Amino acid sequence: MTNIHPLTEGDIRAGASGQSFERGYDYYQRGAVTDLIRRGGRLTASVEGSEYEPYQVQVTLTDGGIAGADCTCPYDWGGYCKHIVATLLFYVHNQTEVEVRPELSTLLAGLNEGQLRQLILDAAEEHPALVETFEEGIERVQSTPPSPAAGSAAAPIPLDVEAIRRAIRKDFRHAGRPDQYDYYDEDEGLIYPDEMLDPHFDKIQALLDAGAPQPAVSIITAVIEEWIEGVSDLEEWVHEVNEDVLGEATVTIGARLAEVLLSLDLTPDERRDWQKRIGQWDKALDGLDIAKSAVRQGWDYPPLVKVLQGEIANQGDWEGEAPDYADELTLARLRVLERQGRYQEYIYLAEAEGQNSLYVNMLARTGRTAEALAKAKTYLNEPGPVLSLALTFANQGDLTSALVIAGYGLNLGTPPGRLELAQWTRDQAERAGDMALALQAAEAAFTSRASLANYQVVQRLAGDQWPAVRPRLLESLTQAWRVTDKVDIYLHEKMLVEAMQAVDKQGFSYGDDLRRVVEATQNSHPDWGIRKCKGQAEQIMDAGKASEYATAASWLRLAHNIYKLHGRLTEWRAYQDTLLEKHHRKYKLAPLLRAIQ
Repeated sequence: MTNIHPLTEGDIRAGASGQSFERGYDYYQRGAVTDLIRRGGRLTASVEGSEYEPYQVQVTLTDGGIAGADCTCPYDWGGYCKHIVATLLFYVHNQTEVEVRPELSTLLAGLNEGQLRQLILDAAEEHPALVETFEEGIERVQSTPPSPAAGSAAAPIPLDVEAIRRAIRKDFRHAGRPDQYDYYDEDEGLIYPDEMLDPHFDKIQALLDAGAPQPAVSIITAVIEEWIEGVSDLEEWVHEVNEDVLGEATVTIGARLAEVLLSLDLTPDERRDWQKRIGQWDKALDGLDIAKSAVRQGWDYPPLVKVLQGEIANQGDWEGEAPDYADELTLARLRVLERQGRYQEYIYLAEAEGQNSLYVNMLARTGRTAEALAKAKTYLNEPGPVLSLALTFANQGDLTSALVIAGYGLNLGTPPGRLELAQWTRDQAERAGDMALALQAAEAAFTSRASLANYQVVQRLAGDQWPAVRPRLLESLTQAWRVTDKVDIYLHEKMLVEAMQAVDKQGFSYGDDLRRVVEATQNSHPDWGIRKCKGQAEQIMDAGKASEYATAASWLRLAHNIYKLHGRLTEWRAYQDTLLEKHHRKYKLAPLLRAIQ
């Protein structure tokens, strides 16, 4: 533990200007300092200031006093800012309220190599700027001879579950406080449990993936206990507003608990203990049925055993009608089987429970290519799952099978996922030299999304076939709902009449689409463009929409340019005089009208 010199107000005054000290004292007295934590000689705190987010303060203490202090506020006039002063005053006068935590060196001391590596990777993913810091450190370490102790295995220490408990308690403490609560919607009073729980669920998943279910038990237990406490302490109005999302969160917690417990090799006594424990939790949460079933059935539930041995059970062999959480429980079991390398049992269970996409993907992953292709054509009837299987084949280096199943998926015709499948197939087929499939997929991509980019890819791939392909695409374009796409393609093809008709049919404000068509047709169809520009401007002016007068003037400027282009300025001036006479009392609009010359 670092030796720290006892601080006094005099020490703080010595490092701050008189004005900063007085303002900092005021901040301290009104309770602006929160979350003050001491790790050895390092103090950190949040201080509410003039911005929405609190400022973050860090102070380094040594046996010689204050060695350094920093704050995220923009203060740069010498000495400590008011936020640092407030933090130090809180530390001096409220020692019992300062949360003391282990120093980082202590926390890291018991981690093994794999845990340290994962910690670094997680930190770099969350804060990309750290990558350069790690690179410099690695170069420095690699240039230094290893110490004699290097390579000695450190004994693992328990996960810091208390930190997880603190995080959940903090989230609930701020519930209903729109000025601080990150998961609160000021207008509706909503909270967002996913944002509160996902960081902890991610840790659980990482532990399960690493084959360490026991620490995952500690985390899920802490989450459930703190969740029960936090929900029970919510103000009544907050609970009422969020009743549905809190119920959904409970179901999600139950699913996570089920997967953790299914990852353990529980004895009969342990299963009974867990059933009691879950029952007690469920009295407070009412939503842990999936966890109850997971523990009660375990892996030796007779109908499940039959399925895992390849006997596809009838639905009646299970516990009556399938519960709402049946699919979630199956998915949890499948994830456990996959992690444990029990692939044949995975295949049996996925097929029995109708998890068709997972079933055929595992067939493919285990080298049963012909069977995967055949079963896919039997079971898969949507483009999304077909693309998933194609990607599985491609990732294994089997592009031939990937394109076979992708080509099958193009003919399914159902919209969800069809665009993604078509674009992927188009690009992969072209790379593989299968130009017939590439063109087929390109047309499918265009009919799924009639964008100019997709249109041009079809044109490029069609080559000499383009005269035959082009009419099909243009006919398909008439059914597209996005006017922007129609305008893009019609202007690309110089089909000006069709572009004009597309914006005419839209029936509401056209914005940029109309402007582009007017500019493209000002030579060939000036009267149409003038009429459209006048209509857009007059709609704004007649409604007295002062905030949009500049937009109205821009439309009139475009009309003026068309009149000028065709030598019809006399007509423009007469129209301009009419507008000025009609709107001369609108002091914001009249100058804009006069300026159009």
